[in-house]
Amino acid sequence: MALSEPNDRPAFEVVVIGEYYFDMIFRGLPGAPTIGTDIWAKEFDWLPGASFSTALAFARLGTRAGWWCTFGNDMFSRMIVDEARREGIPTDLFQMVDRPLRRVSAAFSLSHDRGFMSYSEEPEGLIAREELRRLKPRVLLLQGFSLDPERLALIEEARSLGVLVCSDCQHIDMTLDTPSVREALSSIDVFLPNAKEAVDLTGAADVEGALALLSELCPTVVVKCGEEGAIAMHEGRRYAVSALAVEVFDTTGAGDCFNAGFVHGLLSEPDFASALEIGVICGSLAVTGYGGRNLPYLDDIPKYRRARAPV
Repeated sequence: MALSEPNDRPAFEVVVIGEYYFDMIFRGLPGAPTIGTDIWAKEFDWLPGASFSTALAFARLGTRAGWWCTFGNDMFSRMIVDEARREGIPTDLFQMVDRPLRRVSAAFSLSHDRGFMSYSEEPEGLIAREELRRLKPRVLLLQGFSLDPERLALIEEARSLGVLVCSDCQHIDMTLDTPSVREALSSIDVFLPNAKEAVDLTGAADVEGALALLSELCPTVVVKCGEEGAIAMHEGRRYAVSALAVEVFDTTGAGDCFNAGFVHGLLSEPDFASALEIGVICGSLAVTGYGGRNLPYLDDIPKYRRARAPV
């Protein structure tokens, strides 16, 4: 995997493109919500979510990351921007519009997984290709996966600049048989689905089969496997890193935090296995508190490396 050399030290090593969500998290539920019944949570909190978690993880790890995100004049946008400033997340790439731009999600967090009910005022916009050329980060990290022509053109532009393109998956209604999906995956340098997304996308019988199919299309594939850690294929070699032994509190945002830790590792670590390990550490610690807030700082990483059991 070739990362562009930071000869002129770009303003941002990473540009993150993705939405914010105002997450309302309900814990201690007797089960998942069903039509016609009322259930009560024992605990509740609200937190900035989605790509906020990724930006926060980068900030704590000391990676210079710019977050391209659009905010409106509504109270949810204002609260997220205020929280970003408090956490030391750079706001240079925030796009402010004079209209409501609400993105809200209600999460029901169970011991083994979580679900969401979400609303977004409008889709997130993409950074202009001219702006990407000006910034020229070493990595472009995209939230989610789509076949949007504007997004595909941005990916092509990034790769022409020598920018490494990493893409999350998120829940999509596509398979490898959907027209243009294989071509879109082949245009990405690093694909970062979770286990369910990988299996659903490929139709494979299990996560190992999904990893094999995806790695035929994308040079580097990393599959996030929750409490089992992560597996990956990179330059024809399989990697596996086990998760930290932690008590799961809330899994909301764990994948977003993993992505930041992994990309931080690509930029700072001597090898791929070490980068994958930092991703797993961040993902593991994210589930120990609400919405991925229990994230490590750079100085914390060595002690968690010592604590992690080998695969």
